[in-house]
Amino acid sequence: MQSMRSARPENAQHDPQREMSAALAADELLLYFQPIVVLGTGRIRGVEALVRWHRPDGIVLMPDDFLPAVADTPVMRRLTAWVIDRACAQAAVWDSWTMSVNIAAVDVVQPALVESVDESLWRHNLPPERLTVELTEHAAVQGLAAATDVLQELRQRGVGVALDDFGTGYSSLLYLRDLPVTEVKIDRTFVNGVEGREDDAAIVHSVVMLARAVGLGVVAEGVETLGQARYLQGIGCTCAQGYRYARPAPASAVPVELSSALFDPYWDAGPPDPKHSRQPVPHVVATTMATLVAEGASLHTIAAALNSEGLLTAQHKRWTAPAVARALHDSPEATSGDENRIRRYNGERGEWAGAGSNRRPSAFQADARTN
Repeated sequence: MQSMRSARPENAQHDPQREMSAALAADELLLYFQPIVVLGTGRIRGVEALVRWHRPDGIVLMPDDFLPAVADTPVMRRLTAWVIDRACAQAAVWDSWTMSVNIAAVDVVQPALVESVDESLWRHNLPPERLTVELTEHAAVQGLAAATDVLQELRQRGVGVALDDFGTGYSSLLYLRDLPVTEVKIDRTFVNGVEGREDDAAIVHSVVMLARAVGLGVVAEGVETLGQARYLQGIGCTCAQGYRYARPAPASAVPVELSSALFDPYWDAGPPDPKHSRQPVPHVVATTMATLVAEGASLHTIAAALNSEGLLTAQHKRWTAPAVARALHDSPEATSGDENRIRRYNGERGEWAGAGSNRRPSAFQADARTN
């Protein structure tokens, strides 16, 4: 049985290019896939392809163990072309999920990348909208002008472009302005701290708001805990990726759907606790809520709007979806004094099943209802 662990080749005199060429020829590389999920619904939107090297000695090498040694060499282009082709082949088998592949600095400035993508999409009859290329800020900075030209060609074909590890470089906003990006992926170093570090939480919230303001998708990487997922969902982050949902796995082991227990969009939102004591809701908060309720906004949208205005809860905390739900229940002003209206509102929006009911529809039922 092969062991899945990080290790480096023992021979310090090895030739990385020659060894990688041999690995490609011997078909020792394998793609693993990690789901990218829609927060709050349980729907798998797509997967990210991650390469692993299954060495003949039974050790499985992780990307950090072998990619840096060949990152700026000609063999890297061969490896990238191989990854794109295998990823497109698997995407065609899965029929509907999007497929994300990582692109190295040496690839993103080469017109040959467009040719590789074109050939693979054609060979596997895959619509270009189902493929996304991911590049880091480090890769982009190697040749911004050339990278822009290559990525523009891919975008003209319908291929998505994601800026990976967003926030870890020095010119993130410049890339958002100058590159044809369709999505940003928030680096795990910030996501890891959202539960305990106010600065990390503020950075993540700012990235989400910025991305949404300029019409980009957002994926939070490295989500491992329920608290992280709740925070991200509460600030309007739509997608997540991480060990909480699934570890990278070969195609045969990727789940078709994930447990609904991992995706409860109704967490703490209701029905209201009958023992809950009503809290006064300031007039400015109540009127803002009333306006957004009338517009049909979700609890998450209302929370984001209140936070963007600098308004705090009675406990002097940032607004979350559950806090909005409780405030709406407490404030006749926010619902025009109509208790039934807020019950209907939350039921129709899928936020809670209604006062007096402990039943909450499953995440997959909610997804089917709203799509």
